[in-house]
Amino acid sequence: MTAPPAAAPDAPAHRDPTLHAASPAQLHWLETELRAWHAEGIVDDRTAASIRSRYVEVRKVTLARIVLTLGACFVGLGLIWLVASNLDAMAPLTRFGLMVLIWLGLVVAAELLATRRDREGDVASPVVGAVRLLAAGAFGAVVFQAAQSLQVPAYEPLLLGVWGLGAVLWAYAVRGVAPLVLGVGLLAAWFVWQVGDVADDAFSVSTALGAAALAAVALGVGTAALGRRELAVPWREVGAALALVALFVAALPYAWGEPATSWALWAGLGAAVVLGALAALRGDRHDRLEVALAAVALAMTVGLALWRYETDSMSPEDLSAGMWLRAFLSVAAYLLVASGYAVLGGLRDTGRLTWMATAALVVFVTTQAFAVFAPILSGATLFLVVGVVLLVTGVLADRGRRRLVREAKEARS
Repeated sequence: MTAPPAAAPDAPAHRDPTLHAASPAQLHWLETELRAWHAEGIVDDRTAASIRSRYVEVRKVTLARIVLTLGACFVGLGLIWLVASNLDAMAPLTRFGLMVLIWLGLVVAAELLATRRDREGDVASPVVGAVRLLAAGAFGAVVFQAAQSLQVPAYEPLLLGVWGLGAVLWAYAVRGVAPLVLGVGLLAAWFVWQVGDVADDAFSVSTALGAAALAAVALGVGTAALGRRELAVPWREVGAALALVALFVAALPYAWGEPATSWALWAGLGAAVVLGALAALRGDRHDRLEVALAAVALAMTVGLALWRYETDSMSPEDLSAGMWLRAFLSVAAYLLVASGYAVLGGLRDTGRLTWMATAALVVFVTTQAFAVFAPILSGATLFLVVGVVLLVTGVLADRGRRRLVREAKEARS
């Protein structure tokens, strides 16, 4: 019997227990297996039909979902912009009350839609996710309006933190993926902004990004361990994106500001390391690989950010051997981390992670080709070198996989 292509797409917290969501690929696998079982006499027609009727096809990305998500984002930004424009025609208390009513109305509407979905047995309604995302955006409008009424500056990073924390807590309460994606992004932005507000230099910003990445991945592992696997995905994917961005910033040949630290950076680094260690202890093999990738990205980010150029000139005659060595090592480091995330995406059957890692690697290599290697290597040559390394790595990995399969068959026989 062959293995299923992946775990079923995440279903809502409350739904008809007889219905299960499945992607088209999973349904194709199931139907193939059912035909094989029927041919072998394992199941009859009635049993096969009963098994198949328990699964409903769900596509993760549809036109309706894209349009609804974009609409929710635009309306949410419009509400915040409305607050930013001060609504001078209203008193501060009236403005605050209006934002609270809009927010609570959207929360109630989202949960009424979710209740109707559960009652009708619909396993995946993009409308519910869009309205929940809109409600999370409206909560941001409430936060900014409250800050405005209290004479708190709108550019205070704490506001992002409060908004993100509220979105995350509500997402866990209703098991909503859409508000969690917003909340995770906001919390990461808040931490990086908080660090950069005190120490605005390349080292602090890139290290803050790397620490946020490790913490996000670790929280994703912890969320999955608590049985909420659908809520672990945003933490993991945002963490991967932050790790790739952090290493990208640290590996750039140009830097700004003198390396400095702040209490927020040290606190964030400490929390990220503790969370990463706990996640590595509690997680499975894939979880440990994911935590290790984020930890390696953080370590390389710190190392490259501290390994600074002594000159801002990038002409070939001004570049020392150490500078060339740093450039080559930065490419090797990014190749290692991005390839690791691409492999992890394959192991978890997550196309988004694989495509994100691939796109990040292409952008990074292109940037390095123009910024550093142009005097000695053309962009085409650099891409050829990286491509050959990837191909050789893939061939060796496939040979190892085939050897393990062969040894497993021999052991069973």
